[in-house]
Amino acid sequence: MNLELDEKNERIFQAAKELFAIHGYHQTSTNLIAEKADVSKSLIFHHFRSKKKLYLTVIDHSIDLMQTSFDKEWHTHGTEDFFEMMKKLVSIKMIVAVRYPTENKLLMHASHSPSKEVAQELQMLLMEKSRAMQTLSDETIFGLLTTHSIREGVELEHAKNSIRIIFDAFAKRIVSEYDGRYEEMITNKEKILTELDAIIDILKYGVSKSIL
Repeated sequence: MNLELDEKNERIFQAAKELFAIHGYHQTSTNLIAEKADVSKSLIFHHFRSKKKLYLTVIDHSIDLMQTSFDKEWHTHGTEDFFEMMKKLVSIKMIVAVRYPTENKLLMHASHSPSKEVAQELQMLLMEKSRAMQTLSDETIFGLLTTHSIREGVELEHAKNSIRIIFDAFAKRIVSEYDGRYEEMITNKEKILTELDAIIDILKYGVSKSIL
């Protein structure tokens, strides 16, 4: 094993991750990566073949890192209440975002502002990697929401879709609002969860007064 090459490979990987997180795919050149990693440009192509391959490798690794962290947090809690489960999901996502700020920013870039040059491969990768989280959402969490637990006259799938949209929008807004200030997000965690409680209260009981 060539320890010097391994160390250079790691420098390339970390430099690329930081630069992709800040500038996105298109604005991050291999020259910039080589300069930050203090290696030759040819060494980047030797290890990763292309900028696209390097980018997708960094994305793949970042997802795995954050998913593993999420899984460890998730299995330390237990509840059978649907809304408490959703609240727990948002809370743990915030914890993981703080734990891995660079990876979180990188994935936010990839999800919301993908470059046309990597869009197709990126979409396939994100779909593949999202299966575990989708299964957790569909089976473990939304499996708690049944026709017996919602108001009569409300379609179950309509309710599920509406709740997904609201919780996803809330989580994305919070992460975006505290972008670059993730420690502050944890400091304000109780305030954020109190806001989420208010949203849950509206979802549970509505906003209009009952007309007798």
